[in-house]
Amino acid sequence: MSTSNRTSHPFIPATPGDRRSPCPALNALANHGYLPRNGQNIGLWHLIRAVQEVYNLSFILAALLALAGILLCGHAFSLDLDALAIHNKIEHDASLVHADASGQQRAPTEVDPKLLKSFLSHADPQRGMSLYDLAQVRISREAQLAHPLDLIHSQIGAAEAALCWLLLKQDTGRIPSSILLQWYGEERLPDNWARPRHVIGLLDARTKAAEVAHFMNSHRKSTCRGTPSSSLSVFVLGLRTIFKCDP
Repeated sequence: MSTSNRTSHPFIPATPGDRRSPCPALNALANHGYLPRNGQNIGLWHLIRAVQEVYNLSFILAALLALAGILLCGHAFSLDLDALAIHNKIEHDASLVHADASGQQRAPTEVDPKLLKSFLSHADPQRGMSLYDLAQVRISREAQLAHPLDLIHSQIGAAEAALCWLLLKQDTGRIPSSILLQWYGEERLPDNWARPRHVIGLLDARTKAAEVAHFMNSHRKSTCRGTPSSSLSVFVLGLRTIFKCDP
């Protein structure tokens, strides 16, 4: 983001009474004032414009994701961010930095310090985190579940990892640890981050989501059978991906 945009949209953490979601992407938009800072009554067009402006998503991708989030979790064609925490609608267990719902109707929206530390430990201290590092974190988190995710939520998790990488990666194809810490841990737009130079479209997101899913699937089959998988599993990107970009 430009210096002028950062000046006009300063980071202000959520205060008591503000609504937040399990998604760092949307929480960062609210914490910088691109969305209402109280996280309430966010209209469809407001949501689409904010996501396009800050994250450079195509109109089609932004509109599909915004519409899906509002239809699944909204009210009167608007959205409160905390509604995105309703378990097993968009939110799912095995989040990277949020604890599981553990039988509750809604999952926690606060960042879990232990999970954040574990997540950041997968990043190379010098080079940061690659797309496949993110896939490895997903494998690690899902392996901790007593019951596996259903197919849809497993696909959503893979797509979230892909979209996170597309939004945050630098020219090296890796995400620096400092950027991961500020985005996931502090829910702010990182200091040394600029929005993607090229528009991120639905095809981009689907392609990278398929790569993550294939890596995860190959790892699971190799672990279970002792041999690497040779089949490519192509998953359709869930329209709900960005609303829980904390894969």
